[in-house]
Amino acid sequence: MEGTVNIVMLHEVKSMFHLTQQIALQQLDELGKEIRLVIAHPNYYSQHLLLDHAIQGSNTIYIRFDGAELDYDTLCSQFEQAVMTQTGTQKLASATIVLDECDRAESEAFDKFLIEIANHTGIERIYVIGRAMPGCVMHNGLREQTRVIPSEAELMLWDYTQRDEDMKLLEVRALGAGRVLLDGQEIAGWDGALPCALFHYLVDRGMVTRSEIFETFWPNLSTREATNVFHVTKRKISEVLGTDLTVYRSGFYHLSPHIQLSYDVALFSELIQNSAVAPLDERIALLQRAQTLYRGDFLSKLDMAWVIRRREGILQTYTEGVTSLAKAMSEIGQYDKALSLYLQASSTNPAREDITREIMYLYQQLQLPDAALKVYERLTTQLQETLGVMPAPETRELAETIINQR
Repeated sequence: MEGTVNIVMLHEVKSMFHLTQQIALQQLDELGKEIRLVIAHPNYYSQHLLLDHAIQGSNTIYIRFDGAELDYDTLCSQFEQAVMTQTGTQKLASATIVLDECDRAESEAFDKFLIEIANHTGIERIYVIGRAMPGCVMHNGLREQTRVIPSEAELMLWDYTQRDEDMKLLEVRALGAGRVLLDGQEIAGWDGALPCALFHYLVDRGMVTRSEIFETFWPNLSTREATNVFHVTKRKISEVLGTDLTVYRSGFYHLSPHIQLSYDVALFSELIQNSAVAPLDERIALLQRAQTLYRGDFLSKLDMAWVIRRREGILQTYTEGVTSLAKAMSEIGQYDKALSLYLQASSTNPAREDITREIMYLYQQLQLPDAALKVYERLTTQLQETLGVMPAPETRELAETIINQR
């Protein structure tokens, strides 16, 4: 039975990326001839799909860079060697170039290299695969010829070439360990844990008073001491970002009007809320998008009290969202998907009897009574050890029904 459960769970993990795969393939099919440079989105986990698509074409030259921190000369050498090996010449007429593992290069060296080959008139299209966004595509006349794929702002997959440059795009992924990008470039160092924590707090709150900040971070310091530490820390955040994160107005710190915020927690919460009043098909689509955004517990590497409280609340919302999606899948007869979703929800809250009953019922529908009873036994043990009670009458009745039908 455990093997069956694992297969179902594996199927669900694979299907989580189905939505972005559909978007990517559709956008690839819609590319016009004027687009000569295609960048695999650095935050897209299934970049291999774009790679598979790119190498299927005729007259395609594939270059996989090897090494680390490659300089310009090394990039050119590896490129020329690959071209010669695959074509027997150095001619690039009507060629499609696929550049893989581009993040092995130094950023400035790769920008110089990419500009040079992009200006080669014989090349029809260039695909760039890697985990870093080439800065040069925003300038040097390449922007109009470039697309970043897949792009879907609601899933935090931005096409940086199609944005208004007057505002800074701040992408904050707090569902997980925490990742921050400014205009597509990752913020790697925070000069300490405190600037990082304060940054995430200010982003998460959106609008907050000074006293709330002091109470959260420095409750034991005097106002004067807390003010000094706060301003030093806030200045470090500005130095790391290269721009001010907040402005002070009417007694509150607000996010700067010069920053366009893309925040996974806000997007996730909005999708869950909208799904509650949506018809079935739309509800499923919204909940699937929300599930795609949830890549881990809120700021999993931070253990401050405010983070833990927020994490628990978001996890509860996530559990409700997964449960709602499971219920919707049951309504359309997708029992295997519903089961894996209910199991996922149960793992976050093993004492939820309503979820356990749904799991038992679905195992029953899938002709797996032993698995259903094993789930019931785990629930019984959990309730007795934590609350000293037995399962509710309806749960016990379902277990008895399954036993009698075996």
